[in-house]
Amino acid sequence: MVGQNSAGASRLLDRLEFLQTLGVPTETLDEVPPHRIAQLRRQGERYFADGLRDISSGQRLAILAVSAVEWQAAIADAVVETHDRIVGSTWRDAKRLCDTRVDDAKGAVQQTMRSFTELGTTLLAAHSDGVSFEAAVSDTPGWSVLEKLIATSAQLTNTLAADPLAHVGQGHRRFRRYAPRMLKALDIRAAPVAIPLVNAAELIGGIIDRIKPADFLRKNSKWHRHLRAQPEDDHRLWEVAVLFHLRDAFRSGDIWLGHSKRYADLKQALVPISEVVRFV
Repeated sequence: MVGQNSAGASRLLDRLEFLQTLGVPTETLDEVPPHRIAQLRRQGERYFADGLRDISSGQRLAILAVSAVEWQAAIADAVVETHDRIVGSTWRDAKRLCDTRVDDAKGAVQQTMRSFTELGTTLLAAHSDGVSFEAAVSDTPGWSVLEKLIATSAQLTNTLAADPLAHVGQGHRRFRRYAPRMLKALDIRAAPVAIPLVNAAELIGGIIDRIKPADFLRKNSKWHRHLRAQPEDDHRLWEVAVLFHLRDAFRSGDIWLGHSKRYADLKQALVPISEVVRFV
């Protein structure tokens, strides 16, 4: 069920949004024993429409209600997992592009280093012979060539110093195909530490007015440098940063889904401290 790309995420969201239009609240199952929920879900996955007509209306409605709620949870989990995979794919593509550019620059780096070595040798010889540096540079390699060498050196320095974050913005288009729908459809809950991230995600979902806060980033995050280099009206890299951190927050448990099997609140899976103390 888990998708691999934005098309897979969109298909899952089509199913999730359809189930949500049925309007069956998740609280419907609060008082139902887990084993009974599992039983009704298995029946819902096994029956076809004609088979449902052969059972009582009460049983049929119970199966449909459980199936609607449980399938929503399963599909929502699959959407989050698909988003996780898309983020991972975007990072790998960016790293591959970064590595390719570094590999392509190796020849230019070697040639530039040889040129500067020759220039240095010329300047040292001029110093030994008492020739002015200006005259030495004018003869070999020439001021115009030196200007080009400096420009090439600066460009190569930027290429070699670049990290994959410089290229992740190229994945923005794939995120825009599904992310706004995802953020509207998912019932995302958050710990206090992740509230700024959720607020930023709501901007992408079009839930509140558009601004570009960066308070969800750590102070020493590498994202700051790349975001500062973006034009004020360019939101693409900022949106990618939000969606990357959203993936990380789901993994760490700082955010979770209201009704989920895999991405539920971690407190639901932990034994209360009051119960632990009783046995100490």
